Amino acid sequence: AVVSTQSGHYGRDPTSFLADLPAWPVKEFCRRTNTSEDVVTAIAAGAQMYSNYTGKLECLDLDSDPAGDLGMTGWDYQACMEMILPISSDKSVDMFPDDKFDLESYVSSCEQQWNTTARPFWLKYFFGGMDGFDFSGYSKIFFSNGRLDPWAAGGTVIIEEKFCLADCPNILIEDGAHHLDLRSSNPADPESVLMARKQEVDAIKRWTARPGTRFEL
Repeated sequence: AVVSTQSGHYGRDPTSFLADLPAWPVKEFCRRTNTSEDVVTAIAAGAQMYSNYTGKLECLDLDSDPAGDLGMTGWDYQACMEMILPISSDKSVDMFPDDKFDLESYVSSCEQQWNTTARPFWLKYFFGGMDGFDFSGYSKIFFSNGRLDPWAAGGTVIIEEKFCLADCPNILIEDGAHHLDLRSSNPADPESVLMARKQEVDAIKRWTARPGTRFEL
């Protein structure tokens, strides 16, 4: 609930992405959890906000997710075959219990779940960039990350210098949560997201335009 609430931290009301949430749900989540000094009560208040903001449920089902499947089965498979993410936590620097990522056990669980051979390094072998963020031979790729998106920590926001062969915009969207720039437009979308979309459209026009033709998008 904590990560999903942060991912859907949009200004639109309702947010209606991973769950029916209010505008800027992280603020509401914090407001509710800060109403009690009792940890269990505070966590319950946050869970209620994420799982039952509309108040339609009489009882929370802790084994279900208000987002439903949302294609997660496909994502679980992809996270074994193409995009293994070495996510861990350390209670000395964050709010979560210690959980050290172990590639060997992760691969083993993938192969047990899907009865196939996991490919932990497929992403690097297929797209390159084996030496950290080495995109020096690439061109015409638009990199965008939202400052409010927890997934941005694994993105390209840390790279400030020119890092590709040609025309690779790399932007950090100040008020953007998880891929808000790729979602349908909404009157509540912040200016930074509108500017990001304009840059993306301009890039697509540059890359697809042919001499003497007019391209509308």
